Formats: sequence, C-alpha cells, structure tokens
Amino acid sequence: MTNQSSYKIKPLSLEDKKKLKRQYLFFIAFGVFLGAIFFFIFKLVLPNGEMGMVPVFVFTAIAFIFAAVISYFFWSTYTDLKKGVKHCYTGFVTDKRINKHTTSSARHSSRGGSSGYGSSRKTTQTHYYVSVENKEHGIPYKHYFQTKLGDKVYLEVSPKKKEILTFTILEKNTETIDFADTTNIINKQSFVPNEKSVPMRTKDIELVKKVFFKSIRKDLMFLIPITILLFVLWKGIFIFLIPLVIALVYYAIKVLIKFNQYAKFSRKGFLKIVTKAEVKDKLKITSNRSATKFQLKTSNCSINVSEHIYNQIQHSQIIFLHKATFINVLYEVSFDGKNLVMFKN
Repeated sequence: MTNQSSYKIKPLSLEDKKKLKRQYLFFIAFGVFLGAIFFFIFKLVLPNGEMGMVPVFVFTAIAFIFAAVISYFFWSTYTDLKKGVKHCYTGFVTDKRINKHTTSSARHSSRGGSSGYGSSRKTTQTHYYVSVENKEHGIPYKHYFQTKLGDKVYLEVSPKKKEILTFTILEKNTETIDFADTTNIINKQSFVPNEKSVPMRTKDIELVKKVFFKSIRKDLMFLIPITILLFVLWKGIFIFLIPLVIALVYYAIKVLIKFNQYAKFSRKGFLKIVTKAEVKDKLKITSNRSATKFQLKTSNCSINVSEHIYNQIQHSQIIFLHKATFINVLYEVSFDGKNLVMFKN
C-alpha cells in the first residue's frame, strides 16, 4: 500500500454554498422554537411569583446558553461562507472511533404542595469519527458504516464548522497482509481460515483459571445478597418475593453451568482452540461514562482487546485467537511470532 495522501484548499462550489446556507434555515427555525418556549415561560409561568426568584435566574441562564450556542453555529457557518474555501483530504483510513456522550436530567415534580426531583432521564449522543492519515474527522453514520480501515477516501470539510461537504470512498481495502514473510510484503491473496485443538501450557492454564474464577466471583456478588434477602424476607408476601426468586434461580443456574463447563475443560486435559482469523476492521469506543474500549472485528468474531494489542495489530492482518475449550475464555492473541495476553496475570 503506497502513501497517496494529499491535502488541498479549494474554493467552495455552488452546491457547497447551498448546503451551508440551508443550515441558516435550521438555526432560524430552532431559534424561533426556543424563543417561543422561553416567551411562554417568562410571560405566563414565572410572573405568578409562586416559585420565587431562583427559577427566574435559572431559566435566564439557560436562555443565554442556548442563545450563545445558536449564535456560535450561526457565526461558524457565516465564517465558512465568507472565507469561501474548503479543506480537501485524500488518504487511507488509519483509525475509527465511536464516541458516546451521556447526560442525565432530573425531572422536577410537585405533589401535595411539596416539590422535589422525580425520576431522571438519560440522553445519549453518538458521534462517529475516522482518521485519514492520522487526522481525525467527524462524519455521519452512513459514511462511517461504509468505511473500513485501509480504505482510500476523499473528503471535503468546511474550515470553521468542520461540516462534511463531500465524502467518497475511492478504493476499498481488499489486501491481506502475509506476516509469515519476514519482509512483510503485502500479498493480495485469499484468506483460508483454519482451527486446531492443542494442549495448553502451565502458565496459560493458570491465567485461564484466574479469569474464570474472577467471573464466578462476579456472579456470587449477586447470588449471595439475593440469598440473604430471601432468607430474611421469606415470611413476607410471596408476590413481592417473586423477582428475588427468579434472580436466585437465574444466577444459580448460571454458576452451575459455568462449573460444569470448567469440569469438562479439566477432564479433557486443559485444551485450547487456536483459530486463524483475518482482521477486517478496528475501532475505538469512547464514552464519558466508561473506559475506552478497543475492538477488533475479525473474520471469526468481534473481540475486545487491550490498547496494547489494538495498537500492535493492523487491518487485514492474519492473527491467531487462543481460546480455552468449553469455558470459552479468549486469553491470548498471536501474530508474526508474538504472543500477547488479553489479561494481566
């Protein structure tokens, strides 16, 4: 794969200008809608004086925030149109990322003259990004879904607002990397998957045991408190105990199944399945509520890996997945003579 990346600045076309100007209509309509809501609040709700001055200051602050946001986007679009240029990138997709941002808002409720906060509502916004020659760009989902690592793409972006004006896949990645060759020459060849069963090493068995019993402890953290609650409340009304009984049965069966699988794993001689797979795609999943996840999509399955493994493995690469039999624990990934464990020992 040769490096054919380029960056150019071109004037906006007539279609680009129309696309940016259409956003004025959206901002105006959204501004009128919000203006009507706040007009109703300030003219009909707040003047009665029953809620005091605090809500007045709160809603005033919210109105200024919305006004500032709308003004910023309006100004960004105006700046892009005034400059009259767009940034054009051509290159290969080197990374992909999904970002999920979750916010919570409490519902205010009042009953019988008292006020308080009721249930909260969570809102999640998802944004999609691709890196073209290591420069990240936010793109719509329809383009993100069609794109894979190694694809050669062309995109046009407005300088200020970073609006995607054009996104085109010039060349799909159809290459398979043969890492058995010491020169790492890229050979366009068909991928042939295979799978074999082999005995595990002693250190692998210890690692798998550690991972397995860690999952058992997580199940017991739910099972033990449920059992205690049932023992304490068993004389209560049965209909209220039904959810606890269902949870107890579920986690008990889950633990028994896992122990049965581990017994087979031990009885059969601690074997592992080594599966040859091709990396079809890679992506990061970021969130303001949880740690970053690194995911590989292979010809065999999609797996979550550590950041270290994610950075080591490239798209279209041939890898080997080491999975313990029966208990279905993926604990190691190997490629190009390297063995990388999935978990810290």
